[in-house]
Amino acid sequence: MNKKTFLIVLGLALVFEGVQCQEHEVFVAHGSVAVLPCVDESSALSHPTAVYWSRMVGKALKTVWRRDKSGLEFRPVKDPPRANCPVPNFGRADYSLHITETTFEDGGMYICEVEGKTRMRKFINLRVVKVSLSPAVVVEGSRMEAVCDVSPGTQSVKMNWKRNSKSPSRVSIYRASQRDAGIWTCQVPYNGRVVEATASLEVKGIAIPQNDSSVVYADVGSSVSLPCIFTDGLIPNTTMWTRTSTTSNARLPASFDKSAGPSESATIQRVENGNEGTYKCSGMMRGLNGQRIEVQRRMELVVSQVLRSSSSSGNGPVTLTCQLSKSDQITSYEWFRVTYGPNNTQTVTSVQKTKSLRIQEATEKDAGEWVCRYYGKEGVLGNATYQLYVMGAVKGEKSNSGNKTAMVMGLGFLFLVIFLVLFQMYRNYRRKKEIHLYPAMETIVHQTTNERERRERSREKMVEACVGEPKPVCV
Repeated sequence: MNKKTFLIVLGLALVFEGVQCQEHEVFVAHGSVAVLPCVDESSALSHPTAVYWSRMVGKALKTVWRRDKSGLEFRPVKDPPRANCPVPNFGRADYSLHITETTFEDGGMYICEVEGKTRMRKFINLRVVKVSLSPAVVVEGSRMEAVCDVSPGTQSVKMNWKRNSKSPSRVSIYRASQRDAGIWTCQVPYNGRVVEATASLEVKGIAIPQNDSSVVYADVGSSVSLPCIFTDGLIPNTTMWTRTSTTSNARLPASFDKSAGPSESATIQRVENGNEGTYKCSGMMRGLNGQRIEVQRRMELVVSQVLRSSSSSGNGPVTLTCQLSKSDQITSYEWFRVTYGPNNTQTVTSVQKTKSLRIQEATEKDAGEWVCRYYGKEGVLGNATYQLYVMGAVKGEKSNSGNKTAMVMGLGFLFLVIFLVLFQMYRNYRRKKEIHLYPAMETIVHQTTNERERRERSREKMVEACVGEPKPVCV
């Protein structure tokens, strides 16, 4: 209470000499319900006849709510009926004033007067706590200010900010970021409890990821998404992706694909060894006051793969090592064996929790899919998959392939022989059928053949008869 208000209250107390006078201080948050206490603890006023609530405005008193001896209630006409005194509480000697949707302007000195067998007067100083953000909507990189005010005076009030534990009533941020978005809460201690006033700050820019500390893990040969999503309703004028790397090659990967629209997220269709590095998504836009502001996000891509080392001999020991381009955030590793059953069912079995897996004698049963899973403080970060091939398994596959080829060739030869036999039988059948189609010609051919044979036999007999006879006779 300031000095001027104190003198006015003291003067009123002297005017109402002989009246019970008490003073209270009440803190409430802006927009909440304020209850100004006016309770007769002595219960001397068992049958009150009138209750008067007034407020001190400058040097004058203005009626807020009153109930006279006849039971009629009076309220100000020009103001909304936000203040009232619940009459049912009068039986409990409670004449407290309730103010709904308390505004910052409601703060000040209130006076409660109760007339009964004796007169009681109480002075209540209402303190309204309010948080103001300027501006309430800000673009990343712009300046904003948060102020915690208490009406009707902030100087002697202790307070702190719940969001960042700063005690000053005024907090200035010169480059707002997504970490500053959300609810700002001002806390004021009061009578062993805390009154909290809140306000919401919206920061326009890149919503996902929220800061530059994000890390994306991807296995060699897999596809990975690099998120860059702007807040709703915010479309930058220009956007672009760039890459920085410790190597000389800082170009974007060949399979880098960028989408269009408010989501400027990108995808690397196939991650290659050497794609690791820092990727930056940036957009240029205008702030609320017209200035050009660049918003950007950096994210680091870490590439993982499984390296194999083995002896030069065939089925000797095999060592599988989980290798990452950057492992400072890795806390542990775990190896899994993946097997597949009927209907493509999958079984995952944990083998051991080390960075490197050593197989003493790699046999056919060890061939297949192996997975290295790596963890961080927040849990699983990613997987690296490796297909293990064993020479014995390869030979077995070749042998089986050779057997299948020989079997196919043998069956093919058998079918070819059967086909040729059947084809020849069919040709003979057709030849016989065609001959029987012409019986007259067959008779002529048969007679001609018989006549030729008869003549040849007659000539042979004549030659035999002439043997030993004189030549003239035979001629």
